[in-house]
Amino acid sequence: MGITVKNAIKKFKSDIPEHVSDKLSQLDSKCYLQRRQSDYKFNIHQKENKKLNLPTNDGKCCMRAYVYGNLMFSEDSIYLSNKCINNSEALEHDSYEAIYKKQYDKFIEKLQNMDSEYERQNFKEQNMITDEEDGMEGIKITDENVDEIVDDILDNVLPLSQEYIKIFSEI
Repeated sequence: MGITVKNAIKKFKSDIPEHVSDKLSQLDSKCYLQRRQSDYKFNIHQKENKKLNLPTNDGKCCMRAYVYGNLMFSEDSIYLSNKCINNSEALEHDSYEAIYKKQYDKFIEKLQNMDSEYERQNFKEQNMITDEEDGMEGIKITDENVDEIVDDILDNVLPLSQEYIKIFSEI
């Protein structure tokens, strides 16, 4: 079952900056969030969630839908995760690795431009989260990077079919 980005923010992070909330909510035009069990990691799915004949880890194909990103919610922030949660029904879209890498490279550049180890450590603690259990890390979504993140994700989400648009425009 999915949830809109706007509702996830209301439920889990009502105190994020307004610009971050508004921009992330633009994902709702093409996407919804889905999480597994009760954790705070949400895959970003295309609304239509078309199942395609996609390969699994063992090379065999099965019907799966692409996932276009993953958001990690913490007590005080929302993070762009380094990977999506892949399973028998979902596969990370090829574009997502590049989207995350672009943000990660900018994060590393900021770290390298800091003068002291204390500054670097403090910046890292405030702007990155790690979940060792799932091998996931996330970069904090801020006013500074949210526009690029959302625009890059939306540029790569498969367009909704005319049939889907017609069905939901009649509701």
